[in-house]
Amino acid sequence: MRMNKNPWELLGVQYGASYEEVKKAYKSKALKYHPDRLTGDEDQFKLIQNAYEKIRNQTYVPILTQPDTKLVNIKLGIFQQIHGIHDFIEIPSVGILELRIPAGCRKNDKFKVKHDNKEYIINVLERKEKHFTRHGLNVIMNLDLDIVKAMRGGNIEIETPCGELVEVKIQPGTDSMQQIVIEQHGMYDRRTKKRGNLHVFTQVVIPKIESNEELQNLITRLKYG
Repeated sequence: MRMNKNPWELLGVQYGASYEEVKKAYKSKALKYHPDRLTGDEDQFKLIQNAYEKIRNQTYVPILTQPDTKLVNIKLGIFQQIHGIHDFIEIPSVGILELRIPAGCRKNDKFKVKHDNKEYIINVLERKEKHFTRHGLNVIMNLDLDIVKAMRGGNIEIETPCGELVEVKIQPGTDSMQQIVIEQHGMYDRRTKKRGNLHVFTQVVIPKIESNEELQNLITRLKYG
C-alpha cells in the first residue's frame, strides 16, 4: 500500500493525537465525504479510511529526511519494532521506496534500499509512546489503578504494546510502584526468536472526595466491590 499522503494531515489532527481525537476526526471527515452524501467524494472517502486505519493500527511510518540525502530516518513505534513492516513510503524528489523492515528491529538498525539504481540507507529511530517505554528487550508500562481495586484486589485486563488484552490478577492491598510481570509480551529478539517481558508498575489513583454522597459511594464500593 502506498503512503502518498500524511494520514494525520488528512484527518486534520496533530501527530501523536490521542486515539479518541483521531476517531472523532475520522467520523467527521467520513460523514462529510461519504459517497451517499451530496458533499460525498469516493476517492477522498477512501483516503480518509486508509489514513484512519494507518494510525489505528500504528503502521504509519514518519519520514525524517531531506530530499537530497541518501540517509532516510524513520521513526517506528514499539508495535512496528516487534512485528516489522512492509510498506511503501514516498520521499519528495526521490520517489517511492519499498520498505521491508524485519521483526525485532531496534534503534539505529540500518537497512539498504535501492531505487533508480541509487542506494539509500534506512535508519531506524524510536517513536515516543504514550503508555510504553523500552528497556532492552523489556517494555515498561505505568498503570493507573483504581483505589478500590488496589485495596480489594481482583482481575483486570491490560492492553499490551501489540494491542492484545491480557488478564492479570491484582493482589489485595496493592500499593503504588508494585510490579506485575507479563512474560513474552515485550520486544522481539531476532537472534533468539524470543520476546522479552512487559513490566507493569502500578500507580494507585486516590479519588478526591468533595461530598458526603461521594464518600458513601466509595464506602459502598469498598464494601461490595
